[in-house]
Amino acid sequence: MTARIIIRNAAQLVCVATRNEHVKRGRDMNALAIIEDGAIVIEEERISWVGRTADLTTALDHAEEVDAKGKVVLPGLIDSHTHLLFAGSREDEFEQRLQGKSYQEIAAAGGGINATVQQVRRASREELKTLARPRLARFLECGVTTIEVKSGYGLSLADELKCLEVIAELNAEGPTELVATFLGAHAVPPEFRADREGYLRLLLHEMLPEVARRRLAEFCDVFC
Repeated sequence: MTARIIIRNAAQLVCVATRNEHVKRGRDMNALAIIEDGAIVIEEERISWVGRTADLTTALDHAEEVDAKGKVVLPGLIDSHTHLLFAGSREDEFEQRLQGKSYQEIAAAGGGINATVQQVRRASREELKTLARPRLARFLECGVTTIEVKSGYGLSLADELKCLEVIAELNAEGPTELVATFLGAHAVPPEFRADREGYLRLLLHEMLPEVARRRLAEFCDVFC
């Protein structure tokens, strides 16, 4: 990345907060700090200056310049709940729902979460990454730069670790920042259907400790 980047001539530069302002809450979140004809200076991957283009006095030596004329520049969006990593499709279930079937009925017939679990278990790491990359590109096109990504479609120690490791590998590829959540308690897998407490023991005594030991997730979630 170029050591210095200068973005100038933005029709609107959305700063969210004005200088020396504390974190916004409640109604204050509706008040955006918008700079007309804005400019940004980025040095060593950190924003070092923001203001009006007319007030930009920073030397331009060895800088990459971006002309944002007619465009809006704003902070990257954060998606705090996604199931980015999956394989297969459950589009047929939409038709079943339209016919009046409940999620519980669909799941009992082999659909729902466990249908995706079977697809993810069969998929290789490379296949999962290949499926996820276009989704990540679409997020970025929509301005999302930080994405929480849940596991939860492996539901075995090996497959949950596989999913979390793939999330880490995708995060390393960039440019989006991925924040992993361990969702081993997404559903009871078919092999534990008659032993729900057995799956809970697996979660508590094997899966959670191993995920923590490997530092593969920032958060842990449960689907109730």
